[in-house]
Amino acid sequence: MAESKRPEPTAEDRARARFITASTGQPPTDEQRDAVRQLSNLVVELAVAIEELTPRSRNQSLALTALEDVQMRANRAIFATGPSA
Repeated sequence: MAESKRPEPTAEDRARARFITASTGQPPTDEQRDAVRQLSNLVVELAVAIEELTPRSRNQSLALTALEDVQMRANRAIFATGPSA
């Protein structure tokens, strides 16, 4: 059986898929909203634990900054589309 070959995405196709924004993407589904809400609750829970269990310091600040990155990346993963997402 012959494999159907899809056209290779262009650089513009890859860039548009990579740099989606709220204004260029599709409206979120109920499942996506729920996933964002669940992840946000977990991130807040961990942030509270970090603040309560560690002294104010540069390391605490870096841990919270890293947690912001975790949330952003997880949200991007929820809304990513395509095979290379």
